[in-house]
This record gives sequence, C-alpha cells and structure tokens, in this order.
Amino acid sequence: MVKVIKYLFSSRSIPIIICTSLMLFFIGVYFMIAFKSNSLVKTLRNETSVLIEVKPNVKNDLTPQLAAIPGAVQSTIRYTSREDAKRLMERELGAAFLDIEGENPFYDTYQLNISKDQLNLELIKRMPEVKEAYAQTSYVDQIQTNVRKFSRLALVIGVFFSILAFTLIFNAIKLSLAESKTSFYTLKLLGSDWNFIKRPFLQRAFYSGLLSGGIAVLLFIIAIIYLMYSNQTIQQIVSVWNIVLVAIIMLLVGFLVNLLSTNAILNRFLAMREEDLYS
Repeated sequence: MVKVIKYLFSSRSIPIIICTSLMLFFIGVYFMIAFKSNSLVKTLRNETSVLIEVKPNVKNDLTPQLAAIPGAVQSTIRYTSREDAKRLMERELGAAFLDIEGENPFYDTYQLNISKDQLNLELIKRMPEVKEAYAQTSYVDQIQTNVRKFSRLALVIGVFFSILAFTLIFNAIKLSLAESKTSFYTLKLLGSDWNFIKRPFLQRAFYSGLLSGGIAVLLFIIAIIYLMYSNQTIQQIVSVWNIVLVAIIMLLVGFLVNLLSTNAILNRFLAMREEDLYS
C-alpha cells in the first residue's frame, strides 16, 4: 500500500490523474446535460423573457419590486445600465457606431423570466419607474441550440483528455517496464502467470482510477451546487439523485479507463519478444 501511495503522488502518476480527472469531469457534464437538457428546455418554454426599459430619471434598484411580480423567476433578473448597453453596441457595430451622433440612445434595462400563465405586461407597464416592457419568445430556441453545442463541446474535450490519459498511461507503463526489464523478462521466462505479472500495475491503475474519480466527482459536485444556488431554473430540474447517478457513472468510467487501458497495454508488452520490448 505504501508503494501504491508513493506511486499515486509521483511525478509520473500526477499527470495521469489530472488528465483522467478532467476527462471524467467533462464526461459528467455531458451526461448531466444529456439527462436534463429536455427538462431545462421544457421548463424554459413555460417561461417568457421580459425586457423592461427604465425611465431616465430613475436611479433606485428595481430588483425587489420585479422579484415581487407574480410568476417572476428571481434568479433570472439581470440589470444592464445604459452605459453598458452603449459599450456592447460599440463592440457589435465597431466603427459604424461611431458615426451615430447625439446622446446615448439607450435606457437602463432589466431582464427577467416570468411564468407564461402569470405574465401580465400591463401590470409591469403601470409601474411608475417603467418606460416600456417587451415580451421575448425566441430566446428558448437559442438556449436549446447553445445547450446542444455545449454538450458536444464537453464530450469532445472529454475524449481529448481520455486520449491524453491513455497516452500517459502507456508511457508510464513502458518506463516502469524499462526500469525493471530484467525481473520482468525473467518472470516471463519462468512461465509466471500473466495475471501475477500484471497484478501490481493493475493495483496502481485501480487506485489511480479511484483517486481520479474522487477528484472529478468533487469538482463536479462543486460546479453543480454553484449553478443550483445561482440559477433557480437549474435548482428546479436537478435533483440529488441526478447528481448521485452521474457521480457513479464518472467513477465507473474512471475505473474502466484505467483498468482496461492498463490491461490492454500490459497484454501488448507481454506478447512482445525481449528485443522488441524495450526498443
């Protein structure tokens, strides 16, 4: 066990654990999106995004009043000042915006989601601080597209780190065999069982997968908790059981990647001739 612990915290093992942990994290993100994307879109389709323009002379924060609107999703309230809106438009239009003369044409705005069955634009427009209010309906399709893109990106990044982890495992095993090639080949000549030869390597792979999976699950849980506390919609659709299920998948994938890749690489080396083994 002491040798295993030393190996796990060695300069050879740490890059493998880091890459495997990142691979598992992004795979966990992919599975969570795959499990919950339909629920997210369904929830958002039951809400309408409302853009509210504030009168120029209003300086007080309207967040408490907007949060009290029937059906308002408090975590979705976002404020954009007229200065920020101008800077954003300058970035979008570039030099073309500089040709526009006059004062800042924008207003301070608030954006929030309101349940469709409780939406009452006239109630919002009657607020003394509000200049105008608009209902936006096309944002859900854009969110759905972005969710799909992010899901694919997470999968691609996960595959990339899995390839990198496999490469590092291959090189680590090759270096270990090169360092003890005499005893390794002697065991082969004595007819030792392959499982006996592979046992210490597979033991390392097991604990490496356990540590990588634990790190990835910890990072995943922290990320999910942060999202749940910062977004009420995610808090509604993600349950503890969803997190537990994805965590179990991450741990299983971590074990399988480490054990199966290590076993496959060892089988390849064991089948080699001595002159090819360390070339």
